Amino acid sequence: GADCVSCAKGTCSGVGQACADPNTSAGSLSDWTCTCPAPSAACAAANQTCDDPDTSAASLSDWVCTCPLPASGEATAQAAVCTIDECVETSVNCTSCAKGACAAANQTCDDPDTSAASLSDWVCTCPSPASGKATAQAAV
Repeated sequence: GADCVSCAKGTCSGVGQACADPNTSAGSLSDWTCTCPAPSAACAAANQTCDDPDTSAASLSDWVCTCPLPASGEATAQAAVCTIDECVETSVNCTSCAKGACAAANQTCDDPDTSAASLSDWVCTCPSPASGKATAQAAV
């Protein structure tokens, strides 16, 4: 709209947002807002959702990327670092999680890499004096 061309002049796009002009008539100026594009390129590239809590032109770079469940994490004005502790997470959305498998066998559970990209790497370890460990299953 008229505002986005004449007034915003890259203000929104300079921070990765889109300019929205609700009234494009020449008599309605300075009513434009910056919003996360639908969806924000930074968030979408990381398979995350974008939320812009304040779309006013005075509030730029406050958009937030949020990790999809079962991962957790969020970041402002950039993609979030998503984590999943497969020993703790019990969500039905986490098909790779231990969901108590180690505890049910009276073993300890450890997820050596909690990044959302590292799945099925949790380890069950037998308690002392026994020894043994297994990845993604109870140890025998």
